[in-house]
Amino acid sequence: MKRVFLLVNLLFIHTLCFSQQNLPAKIIGQIPDSNSKKLYRIQVGAFKLVQNADITFSRLVRGEFNPVYERYLDYTRVLITEIPAKQVRNYLIRLKRIGFNEVIIREEPARYSIELIFGEESANYSLSEKWEITTPNSPFASFEFNQDNNFIAIENAQEGAEEKPARFGTYTMPSKDLIEMENLGVVRIRRDSNNKVEFSFYPIETPNKETRLSASKAERMPENFRTDLFCRTWRVKDCTDPSSIGFLFLISDSGTYFFTSPDGEINSMSKWRWYDNKTEEFEYTHDNWEHYGRAKIIDLKENYLKFFDPGYYIITPGYSKGEFDDYWELEPVNN
Repeated sequence: MKRVFLLVNLLFIHTLCFSQQNLPAKIIGQIPDSNSKKLYRIQVGAFKLVQNADITFSRLVRGEFNPVYERYLDYTRVLITEIPAKQVRNYLIRLKRIGFNEVIIREEPARYSIELIFGEESANYSLSEKWEITTPNSPFASFEFNQDNNFIAIENAQEGAEEKPARFGTYTMPSKDLIEMENLGVVRIRRDSNNKVEFSFYPIETPNKETRLSASKAERMPENFRTDLFCRTWRVKDCTDPSSIGFLFLISDSGTYFFTSPDGEINSMSKWRWYDNKTEEFEYTHDNWEHYGRAKIIDLKENYLKFFDPGYYIITPGYSKGEFDDYWELEPVNN
């Protein structure tokens, strides 16, 4: 009987050792109970050089994993996320097979799909930038974000179409490298330098489909008090045409002058600039300054904007008078 018991124990020890040999040598964190209903993530590296993170990322892709990046302080983490508890051990075995011998196991935080962890509580960030897409054959021409948490996404025109469709809405930014755009999709920033950005876009219709894009950041106007007040999202409080009450103006320091219905279905994309290097009048154009109009700011405050558009329309040098005199009274959307 003792001999049988000893044999069973030796077999158990042999099986356990065999199992351990197939796992990474250094595992920080606990392998969860396979009956747990929770999700887990496995971190395989954290790098100060993004190039090294990219190498690890590529190794995982070749190993048929779906890795993600995560910013943490000065580091770029490489992780596999949203792993059911019962599959964690199998993932570890697969990682060992392709040469990963040190890993960290953590429980998946709530709402990971739109939040990342930075060693502190998540916050709702915002940014003021326009990204002009440089990737060939991109479905988008540009993304623009402002401090009022609105975005404009300009799609590349389809063959035979003259205009590029515009998508407008609100966005949330729970971390500095993740942007969720209402009814459009999620952007995960991979690299961000002074004038360039590389990111992945996940459309809302197919969230598992990743499109990697590169962009250059549009030049911004010099900062000054009047420009900062003017460049916001404004709501039409009153105007000459009552049917436009409630519509929105998004005016940005990248030169965007966007007029839209609140749902974004009716919209008009223009460019703007200060007239004569002053901040009392501004010019706007729908066709890249081949023709343009000019409006005068009557009042500009923290919570109020009023301007007068006499309908000037430039066709040849000098202004020609249009057929309308429009007054616009606006209030900020985040009043």
